[in-house]
Formats: sequence, C-alpha cells, structure tokens
Amino acid sequence: MSFRLGYVSTSLTLGLGASHTCRLANATARRLEELIALNLRELEQILLFNEARGIELFRIGSSLVPLASHPVNRLRWWRTFAGDFERIGQIATRSHQRLSMHPSPAGASVSSAREQVRAAARAELRYSTRVLDLLGQGPEARVLVHLGGAAPDRPTALEAANRFVSSLPEDARRRLALEHDDRIWRAREVHRFAVTHGLPFVADTLHNAVLPSDPPLTVEELVVLCASSWERLGLRPKLHLASQRPGARRGAHADLIDPADYERLVRALGERDFDVMLEAKGKDLALFALRGLGALS
Repeated sequence: MSFRLGYVSTSLTLGLGASHTCRLANATARRLEELIALNLRELEQILLFNEARGIELFRIGSSLVPLASHPVNRLRWWRTFAGDFERIGQIATRSHQRLSMHPSPAGASVSSAREQVRAAARAELRYSTRVLDLLGQGPEARVLVHLGGAAPDRPTALEAANRFVSSLPEDARRRLALEHDDRIWRAREVHRFAVTHGLPFVADTLHNAVLPSDPPLTVEELVVLCASSWERLGLRPKLHLASQRPGARRGAHADLIDPADYERLVRALGERDFDVMLEAKGKDLALFALRGLGALS
C-alpha cells in the first residue's frame, strides 16, 4: 500500500495562503496584477515548503487569480504571468506534487436552473482548469465541485446537473471531479452521477457520516466506490479525510484529524494506493500531527 497525505490551500507554518483578493470596487487592473503576483510568490513558497518536507498533495485556493471568472477581471493574466506559472509548475513536477482546485459551491453550482449561475460556473471551471494546465499538471489534477442545490426538487435539480455537465465544453470538463456533500447529495447518488458522465468521484469520510447514503456505506465501501471511479480512468484515487469539530454543527471540520478516524481509514484502504486530502482547520499542522502517529506520507 502507498498513500500520500495533503492539505488545503494554506500553510499555517509559513502563514501563507496565496489567496489574497479584493472587493469589486477596488478591482483595478493594477490592483489585480499586484495581487496575482503576490499570490504566485506565495504559492511558490508553499510548494517549495512542501517539496522540502516530502508533501506531494496540495489544493490551491480558488482566489489564486482574484476574480478570475468575473467580468471585472479583463487581464490576460495567463499570458502576463506565463513564466511564473511555468517556474512554479516545475517545482510541482520535480517533487511529484499533485495539485487541485475546489471552487466554492456558490461559484460553481452544477444543478442550478438559472442560466446566469450556470454561465458563472462554466467560467469558474475554465479558470481553474487553465491554472492547472499552466502549472503543467497531468490528468489526475482535478477541479472538484459539488452538485449544488436541489431546487425546486431533487429530480429537477439532478436533470439540470445532467444537462450542465453534458453540455460543458471540453476545456471546462476534462479536469472535472465530483464530491458528495453533507446536506443534500449523498455518496451513492454522486458516485452514480459521476460514473454516468465518465468522471471521477471524490469520497469524503465526514460527509458520509453526517449524510449517510441509503443504504448506508461503511468507510470500506466508500473507499471501493471512490477507487473504482478513478481506476477506470487509469488515475490514482483521491478522497477526503476530516473529523467532526467537538461542540460544533454536524459536519464542521476539526482542527486536527482524530486518530481514530485516521486509523479507520488506514484499515479501509487495505492494499490500495490512494491520495488522502486532509480537510482540517489545522492545514499542514494537521498533516504533521498524523505523521507523528506513523502516517506513511
């Protein structure tokens, strides 16, 4: 078995997140260029930090290029900063860092019936795909989205999601991956949807506990569903590991990963190769805490 641990968007050790942004009222061309340059410098430092510590899995924040999918940003940033992206991408390539992006549900709603919302989602997916392309990432690097809401009812929303994904242009679809959530769409539903569209399914252990499928899935069964969706595409599987924050609403992420949750997942992985993204408030500190428990990466 080989599995790698990663963390999301921010290194608390460095105090860097590569996600500086601004309000629409302040989004002048000059201000946006300054923020992009700053975010790229921080991303480079984070990836160098990861390289030095053997961390091979990292999620880039969606604000790397502020307001990139909004009409206010008219910069051809992919040309202006092409050299920076190439240099940063070389760090990821040489150190085997698998990168990803995860637009907010508000920024990339797949199931919306409103054309304005769908257009914004297509723009966000194109932007995120372009970032991973500029960084020279292989097909395992994905833009992860949730299905979205269920208005006006579940069948209508699901049909809207089917139409949306089926109509996506290739430059917005080829890096897409789908994840279930903890409020509306369960693991079995999203897995079925993903496989229908030939897309990988990202499992989340905490979402599976908070919003169980019908019938419920054990962690072992969840791992199997996730793995099969990636392996049929010839790609290394990836899932999320999170723990419940004590005393908070159901589904809120804890600062660290509960050792019992970690051990349960290790047993469920068996002999499979996997990438495990830690969704913890403690970011890289949560990863280092697991290494102290004997994690393999």
